[in-house]
Amino acid sequence: MPDFRLARWLGRFGANRRGNVAVIAGLVFMALIVVGGAAIDLHRAYTARTQGQDALDLAGVAAASTRHTDPALLEQVARDYLDANAEIGVLEADPDITVEIESVSRIDMRLQGSVRTFFMGLIGINTLPVDVSTAVERGAVDRVELALVLDNTYSMVDPADATGTRKIDALKTAARDLVDALMTREDDSVKVGVVPYGDYVNVGISRRNSSWLDVPADYSTTRTIPKSCTTTRRTCSGGRQTTCTRTRDGVTETYACTQGQTCRNETIPEKCTPERTQTDRYRWLGCVGSRRQGQSRLNDTGTQTYPGLMVVNSTQPNCLTEITPLTTRKQTVTSALSAMIITRTNYFPETYIPAGAIWGVNILSPTAPLTEAADYQSENRNPRKIMVLMTDGTNTMRFNASDGKHANTTNTAQLTATNQDTASICTYAKSKGIEIYTVALAVKSTAARDLLQSCASDPSHYFNADDSSSLARAFADIAASIYRVRIVE
Repeated sequence: MPDFRLARWLGRFGANRRGNVAVIAGLVFMALIVVGGAAIDLHRAYTARTQGQDALDLAGVAAASTRHTDPALLEQVARDYLDANAEIGVLEADPDITVEIESVSRIDMRLQGSVRTFFMGLIGINTLPVDVSTAVERGAVDRVELALVLDNTYSMVDPADATGTRKIDALKTAARDLVDALMTREDDSVKVGVVPYGDYVNVGISRRNSSWLDVPADYSTTRTIPKSCTTTRRTCSGGRQTTCTRTRDGVTETYACTQGQTCRNETIPEKCTPERTQTDRYRWLGCVGSRRQGQSRLNDTGTQTYPGLMVVNSTQPNCLTEITPLTTRKQTVTSALSAMIITRTNYFPETYIPAGAIWGVNILSPTAPLTEAADYQSENRNPRKIMVLMTDGTNTMRFNASDGKHANTTNTAQLTATNQDTASICTYAKSKGIEIYTVALAVKSTAARDLLQSCASDPSHYFNADDSSSLARAFADIAASIYRVRIVE
């Protein structure tokens, strides 16, 4: 009997469904909490991603907007900006931030972290990832045509500062950084040309038959050197070995010499050199002087020709590295900068700034002698034509109207005329809308610095650099005034 009652009770308990509603309601309520809470967790993760993206974009723009060209400095600016401005409160501590700078023109940044969940942990999801990135580039605002007119005179062998870096090497580095900052894409948005100059400019032998050149064919002459005899000989004795100095293009050099000798002429048996013939070979190796007619040397108008300068019995040009006309190929430009030289065997170029300045104009001019440039624009836009004129000294030469050559001089009136020619070329360039930046590197002469400042488009376009670091800053400042910053990814 007791067993029968227990079985009947258990049967009634199993058939009772009244508690199922509470169980189901509890399960549904829990699911609603998880779903609703997941929305809150997901929103917090979305907020973190948005804030992280904004912080990265602004940090990249802040770094790219500086005038730094050192990748380490660019990265430091980006990280400092993030530390000061990236307040992403919902992130777990110490997110992983990477900064990659392949060139001074592009900054890539990535932020990786996580957000701790409040509700999704109930289903085993304790954190949500945050992974955002950005890429910022800086490049030219408008189409740009840029002529780099760079002093390659012998004085550029001198050290730029106490580090011992030669001026020419500091210049190559600064100019390459400028090119890297501007030529971010190989399209037609930026064209750059290079004019290395000293006493003359090298236009290249490939242009020999151009209509704007006046250069004869290579030729030879034969002359007779008559018999010569002597019955005396000069002999010296005594003296002491010492060190003497001489100056070339402002560079003081030392060399071994003998001082205090006693010399006399003594009679010797007659000694004769027989009559002979000598053949002199004249050739043109790319160097040109200034146009000779009227004021044609000061502008790019007219059809007057440039005189070619012949060398005699030599295989070396009597000028420096060949100019590079406007090109969109960065490798061509950087190779031209690397190839710049400041001397050849027994050739130590002096300073004649008009030679470089007029060829800077020629590179940017749409008419002959070079025709890679677009037409001048009334507002200097599309393209924006820019000349960077750099020197480390003052003019030391004069113009010779009879043959277009440039001769060394210390005559004040003649040097004043050369300075006036420099100013006139700058004035003409500015009248055509060309924007001129000038850079003085360790120039001691106040008059020379004043000339460069007046040559610039305005005082903000003139830079006085005392050493290699300030030269780098000057070229970085020039780049910064030309390019714009944009987020590309």
